[in-house]
Amino acid sequence: MWFTDEKLFTVAAPKNPHNDRLYVPVTTKKKVAPKRLLRTRPTSSQSLMLSVGISKLGCTDLVFVDPGVKINGAYYRDVLLSKQLLPVMREVLG
Repeated sequence: MWFTDEKLFTVAAPKNPHNDRLYVPVTTKKKVAPKRLLRTRPTSSQSLMLSVGISKLGCTDLVFVDPGVKINGAYYRDVLLSKQLLPVMREVLG
């Protein structure tokens, strides 16, 4: 019996511009060029999805899901399971 699951990992959380601080006199605040301000994180969340299969006999390699792909039944069956997870499962079983 094998158990498979996918997990979405957030690599960089979205940036909150309200947390940016700029310590300058009020009169010069508007004169600072935007390219000189530091941006520590991107404004959109970056993520990474992994899939793995686990059994009493062992586990499969980590499978990286392509960015932007929605996991539905067809993608899981045709791509993840048949092309990447099943060959490793068969190898583990001997």
